[in-house]
Order: sequence, then structure tokens, then C-alpha cells
Amino acid sequence: MAGDFQKQQKEREANLARLKAETDKLIGEEIAEQKRLTDEKQAKLESRKATMKFLGQFVDTAIKFGNITSEQINIYLTNYQVEYGNDALVAKYLGLAVQLLTHPQTGVESTTARFGNGGLLWRGQTYKNCHELHDSLVALLADFDPFDNNIVWLEYLLEEIFGDEGKLAAEIYLERWRTTYVPMILRLVEQSKNAIEIPNIDSLTTDDLFIIQSLTGGF
Repeated sequence: MAGDFQKQQKEREANLARLKAETDKLIGEEIAEQKRLTDEKQAKLESRKATMKFLGQFVDTAIKFGNITSEQINIYLTNYQVEYGNDALVAKYLGLAVQLLTHPQTGVESTTARFGNGGLLWRGQTYKNCHELHDSLVALLADFDPFDNNIVWLEYLLEEIFGDEGKLAAEIYLERWRTTYVPMILRLVEQSKNAIEIPNIDSLTTDDLFIIQSLTGGF
């Protein structure tokens, strides 16, 4: 009887040990799976962060050198909307419009004292009125118009641009030109040397790599 009891006891202990081992294995596998999912999620976040940073730098640089295309802006704004939402998209859209309109070489000009009287010049083309300029600007901005063809926003931007025409020219005679503007210009020159930070290709998802390649035509 004692021998049978000891045998049963050993079997119970063996079963408990096996059950514990199986439980520990399942827990370990679950922890490993959770870690894998967490790492995968983090990798996607890092990939998106690097991709959005690259897209922004690429578009800014392309605008600066005057070779931005509607397709490139479309890729950027589409991804910007997905990443940051509609409100942020409108703010970015207006920001791109300002960059294009105030470009130092091809920005908007007016041959008349009031731009509503015609004679608008932009990117080497002449426009009879604000409506024509609006259509051309929107076309470059991926044919995206968050204001449903209302040109008030553009008229406001033009008033701001033409309203302070002589402001910067006067700054060179003020003390802050040396203390503020010159250091800023030097920083801009330095930044322009490395305007685009190429993300690590190995850290990008296939989808994000495709987005970058579709923007640049290759890597």
C-alpha cells in the first residue's frame, strides 16, 4: 500500500511539474508574442516618423529649388492627412501656399499698386486676376482645395505679402539685423547643406519605402 501511495504521489508531482512547465511555456510564448507585437508597432511608428520627416524635408527643398511637382505635393499631403488629421492638413496646405508665393526667385509679384487690378506674376507666368492665380496655385498643390474654390484665403495671403514689402529692406539698418537676422541666415545656410536626412532604409516598412520611392523616383 505504501509503495502504491508513493508511486501515485510521484505521478501527481510529475503531472504538476509537467503542467507547470506547459503553463510557463504558454506564458513565455504569450509574453514573447506581446513583445513582438509591441516591437512591431514601435518599428512602424519609427518608420512613419522617419518617413514624414523625410517627406517634409524633401518638399521644402524641392520648393526652395523650384522643382516641386503636383504629384510630389499630393504624396506629401495625402500622408500628412493620414498621420495628423484634417485640421493639421489645412494648416500645412496654407504653409505650402505661403512658401510658394513668397519664394525669393519665383514668388508672387504685382505690376499694379493693388493686385486686384491685375498684373500678377508668379513662377514666370502672368495672371489677370486672383482667380487665375488661385487656379494655378491649387493645381500645383495637388488640385486640393479645402476652401471649395473660395479665394478669400489667397486674397488675405496676398495682402499680407504685399503689405510688408519694404519691411525686410529696413531691417538692415537696425541693430537686430546683426544680432538676430545674420545668425539666422547663417543657420539657414548651414541647414541647407544637409537639408534632407535620409532615413535608414532597413528601418522602414515596405509601404513607407514605397512612398519615399514614389516621391523621389528612386533612392
